[in-house]
Amino acid sequence: MLKKTIILSYLLAFSQISFAQTDSLNSKNMQEFVVKGIKANVNLPITQTTLDKKQIEQKYYGADIPSLINNTPSINGYSDNGMGIGYSFFRLRGMDQTRVNTTVNGIPVNDPENMGVYFNNFADLASSAESIQIQRGVGTSTNGVASFGGSVNILTKSLAPKQSATVNFGVGSFGSSRATLEYQSGMINNKLAFYGRLSNLQTNGYRNNSGAKITSYLFSAGYFWKKSVLKLNVFGGYAENNLAYIGIDANTLNSNRTFNPLVNGEKDAFKQTFYQLQYSYQINNRSNFTSSVYFVRGEAPKFQYYGTFANDYLNLPTYINGNDTQLTNTAMISYRLNQYFVGTFVNYQYKTGKWDLMANMHANSFTGEHFLEVQSIDWYNPKFTPSQNAFFNTGNKNEISGNVKLNYSFNTKTVAFGDIQVRNVSFNYAPQIMEYRTIYGLNNDNLLVENMNWTFINYRVGLKHQFNKSINVYAMFGRSNREPARVDYFKDEHPYSNIKQSDIKHETVNDYELGASFNNQKLAINANLFYMDFENQIASTGSLNTYGVAINTNVGASVRKGIEIEATWKLHKMIWLTNSSAFSQNTINKIGLHYFDENTYADTVIIKENASSALSPSVIINQGIRVIPNKWFYAELNYRFVSMQYLDNSEDKNISIPDFHLMDLKFGINLKQWIKYGEPSISVQVNNLTNQLFTPSGNVQGYTNSINSQGKTGTVPLFFAAATQNIFVGLTWKF
Repeated sequence: MLKKTIILSYLLAFSQISFAQTDSLNSKNMQEFVVKGIKANVNLPITQTTLDKKQIEQKYYGADIPSLINNTPSINGYSDNGMGIGYSFFRLRGMDQTRVNTTVNGIPVNDPENMGVYFNNFADLASSAESIQIQRGVGTSTNGVASFGGSVNILTKSLAPKQSATVNFGVGSFGSSRATLEYQSGMINNKLAFYGRLSNLQTNGYRNNSGAKITSYLFSAGYFWKKSVLKLNVFGGYAENNLAYIGIDANTLNSNRTFNPLVNGEKDAFKQTFYQLQYSYQINNRSNFTSSVYFVRGEAPKFQYYGTFANDYLNLPTYINGNDTQLTNTAMISYRLNQYFVGTFVNYQYKTGKWDLMANMHANSFTGEHFLEVQSIDWYNPKFTPSQNAFFNTGNKNEISGNVKLNYSFNTKTVAFGDIQVRNVSFNYAPQIMEYRTIYGLNNDNLLVENMNWTFINYRVGLKHQFNKSINVYAMFGRSNREPARVDYFKDEHPYSNIKQSDIKHETVNDYELGASFNNQKLAINANLFYMDFENQIASTGSLNTYGVAINTNVGASVRKGIEIEATWKLHKMIWLTNSSAFSQNTINKIGLHYFDENTYADTVIIKENASSALSPSVIINQGIRVIPNKWFYAELNYRFVSMQYLDNSEDKNISIPDFHLMDLKFGINLKQWIKYGEPSISVQVNNLTNQLFTPSGNVQGYTNSINSQGKTGTVPLFFAAATQNIFVGLTWKF
């Protein structure tokens, strides 16, 4: 049924081409039409921040999307290697990326099974971004996983009417570099246009053995009729990383903060390619139709990890040498992935008088093959074969959703907004039976994993009123539901017991947003209050599994509430002050913390009420000053403060990250007045100007924690050290 839906949508898109008539539809409008179903209009009562193309060009120097959006409200970013190039992540209102919906041109980017996002796989996408919109809270209905803590909607560059080319070269500290080539063909015979980008990014990383080498690309081609556009987008990349996803303890942080525990050649590679065919048709001046078909191919050629494993984990028989039974081996293993993701979405908009109606249908199907190969083994087993599979299993996830959005303008100043979505998701798991596969006396590949299915009804309602040209206010309520991820059930890449859907409850959030803005020629302020009430929240325990993925569980009811502020003040015709701040309180109403009692060997549960949520700072402040004294020079200084963060839910300050503050400096010089060929410019980015020693994120060690008779826990906090002062110098030349 799902495949028929996708094919029907595909044919429907092409059937519209013959109806093209008179009015012109340009490339930029076409891009906006494609994402109208998920991108929030500025007139809607949605808490949002949008970076346009000019702002992206000003801020971006090579560090990935988390660094680029780090100065927007309630965002806290970090990277495994401390540099922002390579594996980089962010939290929004204290929630990780599995709870933040991310799309590129409407294509869901979150991994459907585990819901994570890895910008590293297609780095330098910001070079090709037309805009990036961050919606905080449940926002509008979108494609893919639930917009739970927020959403990030990335729109790639439009096909330009004029021919141009851009070259970017940059070098920086810790062996960092960036090379990007872009080309716009312009309109050919008023019918055809092309865009292409090739990029290479590299870094040695701040931490030892944490380098990254990434090649990425984006190609677009469009054919234009009078009232319709057909466009093909292909983007992706190939990334190789020395792994650094394990933090370091406090003593090591103080004595050797660049230390990386992964010192035995642990590395990975991932290749991901996105294909998208878009079609937009402007039916008349009141309605338009868009359709998009996409296919995503992901492949992990290797994820090498060196460690000690039980023989049964490695799918090896127990080998008896004389009277001694060998139970463990030290081996280099390689975790592998093959992913296939196909989907389609269709948008229809009708606008007349006071009504603006948008309807969206979306369907996709995902298959993920997970397998583990044993590359080498230190203790020789005559039955071992190199590249032998230790496990092989397949996850299948299907989704179909539909939503209707309706705006009603009471008058020129007041707009009401409604959005309702029905979303159905199913998941099933199929292990491949292995010859020796047993764990803890169980045949692990014969464990039963129940087929799962969820149906959710999500909705939003809101009102926005403009008092005058300078002041407007809005209020919004939204309710959203989210299914558990595969890893929430398994805790690992395969189950260790029979799994039922009811083992983990789906989570629900009720989101209340109240905002106001003031805008005149000198001062612009946006402020909003939020109150997010969670039911059956699936929260991080602070621990990671073998592959660096967070281990989560239901914690019941919890609340996140606070205020977010964005402001720009034109202090002088050459000086602007900027501020982006968030003040919040993030608590779990009641949680049971499990510990292993060192004396009785029993599971001990300590109940905490109103416990602070892990990795959720209560204060984030970004204060900047931008100076543009003339047309050829600018400088920007940004100060950032992030308050203390607990690494788990125990509220133990010994298991926390101390608050930190730092300053970044950027300045640029336009060389056009000295060099007449093209538009050359130089930029210098100085991160951590005052050379602070800080850690933006961390986790706790291991699956379980111990507790002694004095009530002291054995929990070990681990930290991800960020880079000390570092510089990146870039040359941009536009032709």
